[in-house]
Amino acid sequence: MNSIGSFIPVPFSETTVALLKAGPAQPLGAVSPSIGVYSEHVAEKPTGLVLQSDPFGNNGEDFIIRDLEGKVRLVCRTNTASGKHGKVITDPNGNILVSLKSKLSISKSYTGEDVNGKEVLKVKKKFALGSSFEASFHDLLSSKSKSLQLRGDFWLGSADILVVSGPLIAQFSRRKVDGEGLNPNKETYIVNVAPGVDLAMITAICICFEQASKDS
Repeated sequence: MNSIGSFIPVPFSETTVALLKAGPAQPLGAVSPSIGVYSEHVAEKPTGLVLQSDPFGNNGEDFIIRDLEGKVRLVCRTNTASGKHGKVITDPNGNILVSLKSKLSISKSYTGEDVNGKEVLKVKKKFALGSSFEASFHDLLSSKSKSLQLRGDFWLGSADILVVSGPLIAQFSRRKVDGEGLNPNKETYIVNVAPGVDLAMITAICICFEQASKDS
């Protein structure tokens, strides 16, 4: 069983897994060549990630990220040193992968920086009605910049994430799931990710999208 410091997540029951898998998600084809920022976190098979807010019960905006088997893949904690909306995403052992920060400009944006302070991803709101956002990242696996677009509405609880002029790479849904291993009073986000896509990068982008939707 994975533990995060003194916090030990309750394993998912079979019923919980069935509830998490139920939904409108469609099978996602493999992305080749792989894309992302962290090669060690690229999905080898279709992977469902479960993000639940405030898992540590401190009324913050933390997330614990598990797969459908209940294995802890990533942790997102509030980083007070980076301001109100600052967050840090780590692996289960506490190794920092990316720091998320909000920035004010003509339109509010959110950036992700690696441990050396280099910007590796960015999310910004487009001038349009609803939750219209776009993301960009430096794909270290191909050494090229790539752009992602959001199709749907995070605030309404369902959206697709696509590479601009490219494939569908992830699907997002927001639900309240009452099952063993989850707190029914907290929002649960389910992200289905295609093989060949960096799970850490998608998690960071989804958390930025979620924060941007709340701030809109």
